Amino acid sequence: MVIVLGYKFPKLYDKLENHNHHHNNHHHEPHELSASLKAFRAEVSNLINEIASDSKHGSEILSLFWIKKCLGILPLINKAFTKFTLEIDYPMSKWEIDSIEEYLNYSLCLLELFNSISSSLSHLEKAKLSLIHNLKLVFENSQSLAASHHHLKAIQPSYLKTKFGNDLCEKSHKVRFLKGKELIVNEAMNEMKIIGSWVCGILLSGLCSDVKPYIEVKKMVDGFDGSSIFTLDSKISEGLVEENFMLKEVKDVNDAVDYLLVASDEVKNDAAKELEIKVNKFVKVFDAVKSEVDDLFSKVMALRTELIDQLRKQY
Repeated sequence: MVIVLGYKFPKLYDKLENHNHHHNNHHHEPHELSASLKAFRAEVSNLINEIASDSKHGSEILSLFWIKKCLGILPLINKAFTKFTLEIDYPMSKWEIDSIEEYLNYSLCLLELFNSISSSLSHLEKAKLSLIHNLKLVFENSQSLAASHHHLKAIQPSYLKTKFGNDLCEKSHKVRFLKGKELIVNEAMNEMKIIGSWVCGILLSGLCSDVKPYIEVKKMVDGFDGSSIFTLDSKISEGLVEENFMLKEVKDVNDAVDYLLVASDEVKNDAAKELEIKVNKFVKVFDAVKSEVDDLFSKVMALRTELIDQLRKQY
């Protein structure tokens, strides 16, 4: 699924620079705009609370199963954002240049993060296939299991090739003077960006068993203070700084592999069956996460392309 995303959105908007504000025909009072933003944030907070309600402390929650739930709220937040822009009568078709550029930068950042996640998932995919193959050999071998399981290896963390900092999700240093609907939309968009980046950072750190992606993503969005995600982040981040932290499903498989490798002949068959159970659980949730990431990538790309096409037609 990995797609090279070197393409930065060009200045298609030159004609917009002198574009008047005739789109904003429907006047909204400041308190109405604030109320709409508050309602959007409340809806986002409810979604965050849903994934926080069944979360445990620190590293205990760092599992692919839980992260899949986190990925699942991203399209729901985007849907809430769309509803919010319609409520204030400021959909994308009416946006000014600053809002357009901000959204395109945000969507490009998400696509780049999804690319990094996809690369890390590819590493796990190879480990998954190797485990399935070698476990099959264990059960097919009619001789001593000792001869057939020596190829079994624990899952190793993915090596993250992505360069963070200025090479990923480059920040815009353009000075913006926003007001009215544009200011309100920008604040809502920033909330989306923070949560999307947080989810991607958590997943990348989990896949790599390395806190660096999470820390770099946090820097990239200037921290999570004031965001709906702040309380949950404070709870989860403790687990990310623990030494040798690992996604629960990966740890379960690796523990089962280690046990099988040292098990006595009397219990080797039971140990192999236990490993099979752990591998099947891992495969199921891994495939679900991979599918979720691919689907999110496609949706973000489609919306980005739609906005670009719309601009080309209108201007």
